[in-house]
This record gives sequence, structure tokens and C-alpha cells, in this order.
Amino acid sequence: MSRLESRTADPDDSIWSQLPEHVFRQHLVELEKRTNAVPVAPQIFPLEEPEIGHGYTLPLRVEQQLADDLAFLAAIEEGAQSVAAVCLEERAQPAGLTVRFAALDLAFNGHVKASLQELVHHLSLSSQHVLEHSAQVDVLFGCILKLHFRRMLARLRSDKWEKPQYLTKQHKKPLWRDFANLLHRVQFVYTKKEAAPRRLVEASLQHLAAIYEAFESSKAGSLDELASMSKLIKASYCFCKSEHVAEFARRLEDSPSTTPTAKVASAIKCLRQIEKIAAHWRIAASLVDTSRKYPALFQSKLQLEFLTPYDSVPTTIGYEAWATSCHVHAEVQMAVYYDHFHQSCCDTGTHVDSPRPTSCRPRVIGTSKWLCYLCHLFLRCHGYFVPANTHGRLYDQWTVPDLAGYGFETRNRYRSIVEAMDKEILKEANNASPAGTEESSLVRWRAEPMTSRQNLLNTDSVG
Repeated sequence: MSRLESRTADPDDSIWSQLPEHVFRQHLVELEKRTNAVPVAPQIFPLEEPEIGHGYTLPLRVEQQLADDLAFLAAIEEGAQSVAAVCLEERAQPAGLTVRFAALDLAFNGHVKASLQELVHHLSLSSQHVLEHSAQVDVLFGCILKLHFRRMLARLRSDKWEKPQYLTKQHKKPLWRDFANLLHRVQFVYTKKEAAPRRLVEASLQHLAAIYEAFESSKAGSLDELASMSKLIKASYCFCKSEHVAEFARRLEDSPSTTPTAKVASAIKCLRQIEKIAAHWRIAASLVDTSRKYPALFQSKLQLEFLTPYDSVPTTIGYEAWATSCHVHAEVQMAVYYDHFHQSCCDTGTHVDSPRPTSCRPRVIGTSKWLCYLCHLFLRCHGYFVPANTHGRLYDQWTVPDLAGYGFETRNRYRSIVEAMDKEILKEANNASPAGTEESSLVRWRAEPMTSRQNLLNTDSVG
């Protein structure tokens, strides 16, 4: 699978002809220096349903959740290179859904594509009620477990996990060993008069820790190991959905008056990792529910399409010395694809590998991780796709394709987008530490956030 060239425009027609890219990137690095590379706090944005009569079957929130869930399933490897994005195209004639995937790297190999095809086959059967609801969830969950087994070992930091080369120097202990710190935190968030709820939380943590530890003792490659992993995921889901655990999580996140201590931050991160493990069961049930609630879109098997990623672009400007290349994030790939498709339709009336003319253009982009600061800012300035969230982290190895194929309107629009982004970046840097003040050399410190959340724990904060 070859990559697409990301720099094909002539200098005069470049989207960077008015704002040179090296100037934009210097502004990024300055913002990173002033904000510890986290310009904004994690945020979730409300999805406002449009007026009825726009031709969509799926409500906007369902489109977002379904796209997010499919993106989560498509990202089977550790690290930024496997971050996936998904858009859903509703087809009218015949009724159905096209699922379009994008990734930063060549993540969609034959095994992943075949596994995703198997998943959507079962969703088609689900919409036709071939099996009872619980049986269908079990079947779909089995497919998800097989696809994500190695990824689950990474989330568990299991001793059975064979680390990729770039992580071989990391020596984090297995996740279940972090439960001791979680248990220790319980005594600090409940008063002496709250002995009953404290004991409930302690019992839940001890029960889950035992299940996690038992998985480590199961024989690698055995049926017992698979059954133990299945039990672990389901127990994690029950743990996250219990009211007393959700209350504990809320208190834990609200406990620091300022920046959480290392122990509290570690406990919160442990809970969030349990959420992501539990999500594998939640997603199986959610997909079955959606396929049965909107059967017309699922009875014909979902069509899967995969965007070809772009080449990286060399750079000499970066916050980190090792950052010598820029990449087109999956969310940007999606926006460029749909902008280019609609331009091509207007110019020629057709487009190679494009959605059918009867398809509804996607309103949101689903992602396996929350939007980075620049992807969120890009989508906000782009104005079409509704951004759902951001983890607030800035990666200066971010860029936009600069293509000769852009029409006049698209090229000018992208120039306006990067200029609007630059103004916001300069504004944020100035707010962090105004130039010419005594604070201008200081850093507005914000802890590096987790880049994904599943929100199974019903807390109000989104850290």
C-alpha cells in the first residue's frame, strides 16, 4: 500500500503562500514552550441536534457514538501511529451505511480488514434478529476480543505482552498492581461516618484485582486464557457501571484543590484504563442495540472503505529534538477527502472511489482517541464537522496536505483555515504569558492529559 504525496502544489498555489508554514510552526513551538505543550484543558463539546428534515436516519449523537466505537475497534496497536478516524455515509438507494476509515499510518492490514468485515457481517445478522440479543452480543464480543487481544495485553501491561521495539525500555508494572494505590486512596475520600460506602468500594476493588491477577496466572494461548480475559473485561464493565465506584471516581477527581499529587494522578489514570478495558464489552452491546434500532441501515452489510495515508513531511522546526517530520492526522485526512470529493463532483460530476451521489455527507468524525489541540482547532476553523472533544495536547508534528488538485475555492478556504488557526495559537500563547511582561519567560504548567476516555464512570470532570 503506497502513500499519497502531501506536497504537490506549486509555491504560488500553496495554502502556505500567505502564511509561510515555517512561521506557523515557529508559533506552535512557542506555544508549546509557554504551556508545557498542553494549551487547553480536556473538554467535551455538546452535540446540538439539527432541525428535523435533513435526510439523516441516525441522530447526531448516535452517528458520533457509532463512528467513535468503530474507530476504537480499528485502532489495534499501541501509539499514535494507529489512531483511527471514522466517518459514516448514509446511503438512500439502496439504504445502508458506508464506513470510511483513516489512520496516521498503514494500520489497516489484511487481518484488520478481514476482522472488521466479520464484525459488520454480524451487525447485519443482528439487524435481522437472527439471534437473541444476548447471544448476538456474545458473538460480537468474541470477534472484538480476538481482534483486540494483543491490544488488551498492552492495556493491562501484562507480563504476557510482547512490547514493540520502541517501548522496550519502558518498565511499567502490570495494571493490577496499581490497584493497591487505588485501595489506599479510598480512605482519603470517605469520612469515618461513611464506613458502609467505603467498604463497598474496597470490596469491588479487591474483587476486580483478584480477577486481573488470575488472568496473569492463566496459561498463554490456552482456552482458559481467553475465558479469563473475557471475564476480566465483563467484570471491568460491571465495576465501572456500579454507582458506588462512580461516586468514588468523582470524589477522587474532585479531591485535589490544585494539581493532583502523583499518587492521585496515578489512581485516576488506573481508573481510566479500566474504563477502556471495559469499553470492549460496552461497544459490543452498543453496536447490537444500534443495528436493531436502525435496521434499514444495517440489513445490507456495511461497506468499508479505507483512505490511503499521506507521506510525512521533513521539518527542522520542533519542540523536541527528535521531531524531524510532520504528519497528516487521520481527522485531517477525512476533512480533506470530503472537501476534495465535493469539489470534484462540482467540477466533473464524478470522482474515483467517491461515495454515491445519494450518500449523506458525514456530520462528525469518530476517533479512537480524543482530538488533539490542533485537530480540534482545525475542525473548529473548518466549520463543517462538529468537534466532539479535545484532550488539549499540542503535537507540532501536525500538518495539512498542500495539493495541486485543490480547486480555487478549496485552496482559499484552507488558507483561511490555517490563518485563523495561527491567530488563535498566537492569542493562546499571549494569554499563557503576555510578551513583554515579567511572566513572559514562565510556563503555564498543565499536566499532560490522557488522550482518550470512555466515560463509563459517570463523573462530571473530563480530565
